[in-house]
Amino acid sequence: MTEKILVVLLAIMLLLVPVGCQNLPASIDGEALYQKMEALGQFPEMVRRSGEDVFDYYGIDPEQCKQLVNYAAADGLMTDEFLLAEVNDPAYAEEIEALLKEQISSQAETYREYMPEEYPKISKARVERIGNYVLVLVGEDVSALYAVFADALK
Repeated sequence: MTEKILVVLLAIMLLLVPVGCQNLPASIDGEALYQKMEALGQFPEMVRRSGEDVFDYYGIDPEQCKQLVNYAAADGLMTDEFLLAEVNDPAYAEEIEALLKEQISSQAETYREYMPEEYPKISKARVERIGNYVLVLVGEDVSALYAVFADALK
């Protein structure tokens, strides 16, 4: 009898492991997250990019995203940016992360040469994938911005 109970308990534990390791909220509202970050006063005037613009700029397919929220500096010269993509497919999240890291790295090299005053921000950009979310933060104080995201994960 105790063997059966142990087997059942083991099966239950194995079923619960993925749930415990995930530790992500059901959904993060990208627009609300941006608004909280924007309230910190870390961003200059920003404009929202459409899904089509994000596709043209980064190659992220908005059709494969549950949500895609992207704001960039309105003047087009500053490097400040917020991007949150939530996708259904973890493999696509990995692909997006790689695309974004490559693009941010390329931008950093361009800004180092042509607009060195913006280089410190873009060189400290944060590109991160957590589960099916991919986040890009570029700003004066990326740590303060990221703290808002970390709080949303709780």
